[in-house]
Amino acid sequence: MTKRIGVMFGLMLALALVMMPAAAQARMWVGGQLGANFVASTDVDVNIAGVGVETARNVRVDPSVIGGLTLGYDFVREGFLGYNYPDWMKYFSFATDFTYNRFDLLKEDKAEGYMAVWSFLFIGKYGFFPDSEVPFGRLQPYVGVGPGIVFSGINIDPGGSKSSVDIALVTEAGLRYMALKNVSLDVAFRYRYTSPSYSFTSVADNPDKISFTAHQFSALVRAAYHF
Repeated sequence: MTKRIGVMFGLMLALALVMMPAAAQARMWVGGQLGANFVASTDVDVNIAGVGVETARNVRVDPSVIGGLTLGYDFVREGFLGYNYPDWMKYFSFATDFTYNRFDLLKEDKAEGYMAVWSFLFIGKYGFFPDSEVPFGRLQPYVGVGPGIVFSGINIDPGGSKSSVDIALVTEAGLRYMALKNVSLDVAFRYRYTSPSYSFTSVADNPDKISFTAHQFSALVRAAYHF
């Protein structure tokens, strides 16, 4: 799975590099983000072979560092391939990003895990304080919503490590400041919802399936270069 995560980061970087020469006026951006991730306590359903389903209530999840890459596009008239978008589309953007964070569950014992999420956000924004360098406005509050693909894993003893691929709902509210014509700084708050499940080899007295709902809240700081 670590190799798969590295490939995903590489794909995003390669996409940015391929598009950069053709999109000199495309109002695209590429950047990095870092922050803190918090998870609400959750109920964990444990299906034990020969016993049935047992539920561990209010299982705590350790706070963690979250980080990743982002790639975005503004729908402006001077956009990619010179398409003449309607003027009202300047209030909208699209972004995709890839983030990684630890996901360690704590009850009597610790179950180590991780979540890597590839998100796709449709963004609405508005600009304040326009000037000659940034006609849209240097200060840009925005909201975004979209789906995500979650690559996650968990390690329990006994049972070993298992992974899962699931769908997430991702929402974000943030504030962007155009520090320079081509450099932006963001602060954002992100919420993610997903319900992963992990299947293990069925052995008496050992879990053969673990599932839970994850409500994750992230505070992010982001820097991006626009080209």
